Order: sequence, then C-alpha cells, then structure tokens
Amino acid sequence: MQLFPARQLAGDLWCLDLDFQGRPGVVAAYLITGPDGHTLLETGPGSTLEALERGVAAAGARMEEITQLVVTHIHLDHAGAAGSLLRRLPEARLFVHPLGAPHMIDPSRLLASATRIYAERMQTLWGAFEPCPAERVTTLDDGAQLACGARTLVALHTPGHASHHIAFHHADEGTVFVGDVGGVRLSDASYVRPPTPPPDIDIEAWHRSIAAIRALAPRTLDLTHFGRFHDPERHLDELTLRLDAWVKWTAERLARGDTPAAMTTALRTASEVEIQDDGHADEADAYELATPSGMTVDGLVRYLTRRPKSATPI
Repeated sequence: MQLFPARQLAGDLWCLDLDFQGRPGVVAAYLITGPDGHTLLETGPGSTLEALERGVAAAGARMEEITQLVVTHIHLDHAGAAGSLLRRLPEARLFVHPLGAPHMIDPSRLLASATRIYAERMQTLWGAFEPCPAERVTTLDDGAQLACGARTLVALHTPGHASHHIAFHHADEGTVFVGDVGGVRLSDASYVRPPTPPPDIDIEAWHRSIAAIRALAPRTLDLTHFGRFHDPERHLDELTLRLDAWVKWTAERLARGDTPAAMTTALRTASEVEIQDDGHADEADAYELATPSGMTVDGLVRYLTRRPKSATPI
C-alpha cells in the first residue's frame, strides 16, 4: 500500500496514516479541525510521532493548534504518544475512559505488563509512553458530549476488547469512530478480524457493544485499523461471526490439549488463507502487525479459562 499521510474524509476531518513500523495502512489517527483548535482522535504510539507530524502538516494544520487529544482506549497503539504530546502542547487536554485515566497518569503498571509481553521490542514497537499530568486529563462518562470544532461527538462506553473502551458517534455525519471494538480491516478488504489481546477480553460485553453501535444505524465506520468503511451492517456481521468462531475454535483446541504456540501457528495459517481468499494476500503481514495471532490466542485463552463455569457458551 502506498503511504498517504492524510486523507480528507470531510471538510474538517482527516484520516492520518501513522506508518506503523514502516507499513502504511495499519494504524490511523483522525484529525478534526476547528477555528478555535483541533482535535486528535487517537494519538498512536510514541514510535509514530514523526509520522503524526507529517500527517497533520499534510492536512494543512499545525501541531501547535491541537487542543484536544481523545483516545478510544489506553492500549499502546492508540494512546502511547499522549503524554509526549501533552508535554509538547501546553494547551491540550486528554479525554479518556474513567477506567483508563489512572494508567495514563501513572503508566508504570501498564508498561510493566507490556514489557513482559514485548521485552526487548518495546522501544522499537512503541517508543516512549510518558505520564500524563493529572490536571490535564478529563474522563468521559457514557453518553458524554465532546465539542470538536463544529462537531459534537458522543462517547459510547463499549467494553469487550477492553474494559476502558469508548467509541465516538457523530450523528450528523452518521459515523462512529470504533477503535478496536469495531475490529481490524485493512486496505479495501472485506475481511474483518477481531483483536483479542489480554488481559480483559469480554465476549459477552463485546456483543452488547456491537449491538449498541448497530442501534445507532451508522452510515460509515471509522477504524483505527484502518480507515473508513461504508458497509457497517455487513462489517459488524462478519466481526461477530469471526469473533464467535474464534472463541469456539480456541475452546475446542484447549479441550484437546493444544499449546498456545500450536494454536498461534494454526490460527495464523488459517487467517492467511482467509485473507488470500478475500483477494488481499499482500495484506496478511499487515493484519498480523495490527493484531498478532499470538496476542489473539493469549487473550481468548485467558477469557475462556477465567470466565465463570456457569457462563452461557458463545
């Protein structure tokens, strides 16, 4: 895929390509411009700050004009650069889920957990994750309204991928910024992949969140991974079907004693076949970069082994 630092989706809305690990079309941020300051929805990780600057400039804006940082959740690929940006942008504030705010203010536990997973790759993948000053962090309750230039975004608490996840609805345009609860879909593929990393995947909550997004009857979905799609019903159908299929598949593999390593290899191979069948074999590595098979397996195994025995099967 060719890198386009910024794609204009509306007069005041731009999709910025953060060129994650040198791969276009994997991680996006969204810039909403306004006469009194701009809003950045998703900051990306610290490792993509230079690409973010290029995207903002390509949109005809200046970094110093950004006054609001909004994140769907606190995972490193969505919120990792927030602290660095607040240090650089003294007028900016961060808007985040109440459960995520403490970890943005003091990210020590978040970083310790991530370091156990990524080890020596932490800096290369994610760059710096700086603390956010508490006085510049604002939490968003479910249903909260946030003015972004001429737009008003409504925060929709959407757990499932993470307990601290928010989707943002812009009713006038009929779009929802879905973060990761809306899945991963790259390029112009139809293939939708559910990202299920540890530690707090909740499939039942994810179903409710998808239903809440459907109830908004959106005309488009704006994905962090990656871009705008115009078939929300089909997209959400496929996300739901694959999410449930992977839960069932993982449960069956656990029951027969497969190791996480064996499951990871099998899932990645099966996914590559599906992506190839969708006509996008060249995107298989990008999907793996956006949501690695090993993380998918680890999250589903944790969910299945920790949920109550009385829980209704998916």
